[in-house]
Parts: sequence; C-alpha cells; structure tokens
Amino acid sequence: MTGTDDGDRPVDCFESARNTVLQHRDGGTCFHCQTGGCGQHAWAIEELARHPGGRKLLRQLGFPIPSDESTEEGQPR
Repeated sequence: MTGTDDGDRPVDCFESARNTVLQHRDGGTCFHCQTGGCGQHAWAIEELARHPGGRKLLRQLGFPIPSDESTEEGQPR
C-alpha cells in the first residue's frame, strides 16, 4: 500500500471515526475542534451510524444515533 492509498479503505474511515468519537467522550476534544464546534466529530457520528458496530459504540457512549432508515443493514445508502 502506498501513502496515497491511506484512508481510501472503509475500515480506515471507520477507525478514524471511532477514534474521533472516543476523543470527544466525557467532554474531550480533538485537534479539529474549534470554538464553534467540531465538524470532524459530526462527521464521525454520521460515519459510525452507518455501521452496526458503530451504532453499538455510539449507544455505549451515550451519543444520540441519527435516524436514517437507509443505514439499516441490507439497505442501500
């Protein structure tokens, strides 16, 4: 794998989203955070909500899970 391939794999997006959400638990922040909020955190919640394991993690951490019927298993996005 070359450096340009990094992040192109779905597993990399999931892992990045998971790490971002974990950094924000209990009021934490990440290096993307700004005074007005964190777009990376919003993206991470949306990304995790697309996956069964991500939805489980969001529930465990007490984050609201965006409702989108197309994210259910077996449904096209």
